[in-house]
Amino acid sequence: MTVREELIHEIDRASDDVLQVLLSFLRQTRLSHSEPSVSIDSAEISTAGLTAQKHYPLRGMPLVIAEDFDEPMPDLWDAISQINYSGN
Repeated sequence: MTVREELIHEIDRASDDVLQVLLSFLRQTRLSHSEPSVSIDSAEISTAGLTAQKHYPLRGMPLVIAEDFDEPMPDLWDAISQINYSGN
């Protein structure tokens, strides 16, 4: 995959907040050719969700809880009560 294809793939998956930060960065870079580099405030990136997206890949996914989630489990409690806690 080329760099351009990989970038387009990531853009397709990015949130609107991330795209807004990227767009402002690209516009700022284009307008200020005289400066050697343009920095983006790290708080801006964090608010855009870049950090969250990288470290929390399950964020935003639906949470599904089984119907029997809070059903009583007497067999489990019986097994726990028979465990020998004498250190062996």
